Amino acid sequence: MENEEAERIIEAALFMSSRPLSLQELGRLIGVAAPGFVQQRIRAVQDAYERGGSAIEIVDEDGKYYMRVRLRYVPAVKEFASAAEISRHALRTLAYIAKNEGITKRQLFLKLGGGIYEDVAELVEKGFVQQKKAGRTSALSTTAKFKEYFGQQ
Repeated sequence: MENEEAERIIEAALFMSSRPLSLQELGRLIGVAAPGFVQQRIRAVQDAYERGGSAIEIVDEDGKYYMRVRLRYVPAVKEFASAAEISRHALRTLAYIAKNEGITKRQLFLKLGGGIYEDVAELVEKGFVQQKKAGRTSALSTTAKFKEYFGQQ
């Protein structure tokens, strides 16, 4: 596959995905297992957006990539963001996690009930929450995407 074609596929995948994508996932899409090559193609797409003066940028967050509106344009277009990006129930769970950074899934379950497992899965998938192993459970905290999305710089 030619470099330009690989870059177009990566660009399309990042545009379509509702969650950050890893080098491995992007590599599978273009049929390349070498992370260095995939990273070069991502950088080429990032550079094209930068050179073109685009309002969109490709962000690397802990080795996962996603597209977003450049922060300086967010105030102008914020009203068009999908309010339904997070389900109502998951939004309640997210608020509790944000208020209690580092809370474990077990503690969250005791406070909010069994529905939290689906909520946490949705929030992790959408990149608003990260979980880290803490014994037999996981500690939950908000991500940079959460802070950007909700304007908490």
